[in-house]
Amino acid sequence: MDHAIHAGGTGTGRPDPRGVELRRPGVAACVALIVVLLTLSGCALLPSKSGSGAGTVEIVSHTVSSGETLASIADDYYGTARAAGYLADVNGMDPDLTPQLGELVDVPVGEEDIERYRRRTEAKILYNRGTMLADAGNYAKAQEEFAAALRVDPRFVDAGYNLGVVLLAMGDPERAIAILEQVLKARPAEPLSEFALGKAHFDAGRVSDALRHFDRAVELDPTLEDARFARAVALLELGEREEGIFALDLYLREFPDGTWVDSARAELEKMARAATETAP
Repeated sequence: MDHAIHAGGTGTGRPDPRGVELRRPGVAACVALIVVLLTLSGCALLPSKSGSGAGTVEIVSHTVSSGETLASIADDYYGTARAAGYLADVNGMDPDLTPQLGELVDVPVGEEDIERYRRRTEAKILYNRGTMLADAGNYAKAQEEFAAALRVDPRFVDAGYNLGVVLLAMGDPERAIAILEQVLKARPAEPLSEFALGKAHFDAGRVSDALRHFDRAVELDPTLEDARFARAVALLELGEREEGIFALDLYLREFPDGTWVDSARAELEKMARAATETAP
């Protein structure tokens, strides 16, 4: 059975490697990366040293834009989503609630934060160029921009993630694996990154490793359709026929209008015919 894993978008604000077709090997030439440009508002890194505004010299009033959370704002300013609780305390907000569009969030910054802000702003200009180039299908140039963004700001995790996805689109899974492993170290328990790393291992021919990451992606987010289907494909590729059939059946029940419904049905029908033909 042949397989290929493609790319697409989920509305997360970052490209992600989507789906699996029953064709192999590698990423097909028709891979499409659907990207959403990040704005340049609010993009510095860690609070000075302590991670909680030590050495504060000023307060930046950040205007919440569409899709932002306290965690994403903290990540933009301080380089860690864990600082969301600190921002919630500073602003008297519930850390579990999403701030409203246009709401002002006070962000204490220190001298070191200002320099980090400058680097992140410069890196995001490069990053936005990369997303536009990837959207246009110019993966080689997009890769250069994402790599440049990381040179300016090595802690810009989204640039690393997108670099990994573009390397997959270019058919370079080994380099993608090296990048995506670092992304997961910086931002663990991220289902899309787990799926992307699984895709990279799949494209590199290490299906057992791919399955491990697909399993993890599904564990973290059972609603991640592409990971659910990819897991079934990997099971079948490894010869785990019964478990793979069960996973495909479950996929069809839970995603009746899913992207890979036709492929799942076709594979089940093919296996049923093969079983009939070999029956005594």
